[in-house]
Parts: sequence; structure tokens; C-alpha cells
Amino acid sequence: MRCVFSRPRLGWASVLGILCIALVLISGMAQAAHFHASGTIDHDCALCVAAHQATHAAPPITLDFSSVPVVSLPAASRLVRPRSAVFFRLNSRPPPSGSAVLA
Repeated sequence: MRCVFSRPRLGWASVLGILCIALVLISGMAQAAHFHASGTIDHDCALCVAAHQATHAAPPITLDFSSVPVVSLPAASRLVRPRSAVFFRLNSRPPPSGSAVLA
């Protein structure tokens, strides 16, 4: 008797994703629990230097929008399609039955 439920296999992409998530969680906990005995910032500590790095303020980007029309477009012409007065019976036939044997 075959087993209906099989164990899902983890691919390399799943393992890499789990590893990345674990690294982000561990580094976040390390930053939250990081302290020095003296209570001051240690300039030789890479985590303290990265956490207290001053960010440079960039000037805001402004975009000028205008609503002046450049070109006026003519109205779209309506397509005239001839209507067909003929109805073909084979146009809407059902698919062939599975019992028919093709020779």
C-alpha cells in the first residue's frame, strides 16, 4: 500500500530563505541586547559605529507637472462591421464523444 502523505522536500532556495530570515532575526536581537560595561559608545565597536552613524540629509526632490494639452486628438471613428445573416449549424457543435474510435 502506497503512503498518501509524503514528506515535502526542502529545496536549496527554501533553505537559503530560512537562513536569511534567521540571520536577520539574530542580528536584530544582537543589536537590541548590545551594551558596554562603561555605558558609553565604544568607537572601536563596529556595531556602535554603525548604529550611531550620522545620515546625510538630502534635499527633497520636486517635480513640476503641467496639464497643458500638447496635441489634440480627433475622436475615434466607429468601426462598422457587417452582420452575418447566415448561421452555420456546425459552428456551435459539441465536442466529439469519447466512445468514437478514429480509424
